[in-house]
Amino acid sequence: MFKLEENKTYRMPAHFGGWVFDPDAKAVYNDVVGLTYTYRTDEERLLNYIPEGFELTAPEVQIAYQECRQVEWMAGSYYNLITIAVPVRFNGKRDHIEGAYALVVWENKTTPILTGNQMGVPKIFADIENLHIFGETYFTRASFEGNTFLKLEIKDPKPVDKAQLDAMTTDVNYLGWRYIPKVGGPGADLSQFILFPMRSEVEHAWTGQGKVEWIELKMEENPMQYPIIKALTELPIFEMAPVVLTKGKMILMEARGRVLE
Repeated sequence: MFKLEENKTYRMPAHFGGWVFDPDAKAVYNDVVGLTYTYRTDEERLLNYIPEGFELTAPEVQIAYQECRQVEWMAGSYYNLITIAVPVRFNGKRDHIEGAYALVVWENKTTPILTGNQMGVPKIFADIENLHIFGETYFTRASFEGNTFLKLEIKDPKPVDKAQLDAMTTDVNYLGWRYIPKVGGPGADLSQFILFPMRSEVEHAWTGQGKVEWIELKMEENPMQYPIIKALTELPIFEMAPVVLTKGKMILMEARGRVLE
């Protein structure tokens, strides 16, 4: 009969086996092209989606689009993602930490969605296009079963200076909520806030003027994600910072992740 081994970590379905936990394990993404959007929004509305235990440090929405290539843990494969996050501070009994709280992460492949969700990162599926380049305009779109719900654009990007470029290589604290509902009843079997650290190593960067367009779908066009898209569509865009286009490497330090208390 199959038995779990205490020195191993497992993912579902666990009965096919696990692997010995490596405290120094890293997930290296060797080729990442990204777009980062930051805009000020209505604080009162935004607070509706911030769980108790967190403090909103600025009424801002952060959108990060990333084309991930040469992903080592996927044997050099690739996928695209869009992260929607907000700047927060976690105030717990033990932990007091600032970071980016992930409201939702869309990805276009099953494997990273499953692995990330088990770690507490709120990942769901969408079709996410590669970055289109037409003259001096770069743009992409996210959709579900043919229904576009988000358009991102940057125009006329210009290289940043060396000081700005050096400052973009940084460690990032991603914060998430690992929530597993009970089977056959209301409530949760597991509800934990988590830290998922990563490092962004930027080799080239540009800034330009950008545009974010949320498109509210009908419920029947995306039944499971409809409330998420509707909520994000209803957050007004008051003021947008210059958009940042980057190229470099990303390192996910999964082994350093932990439950926040």
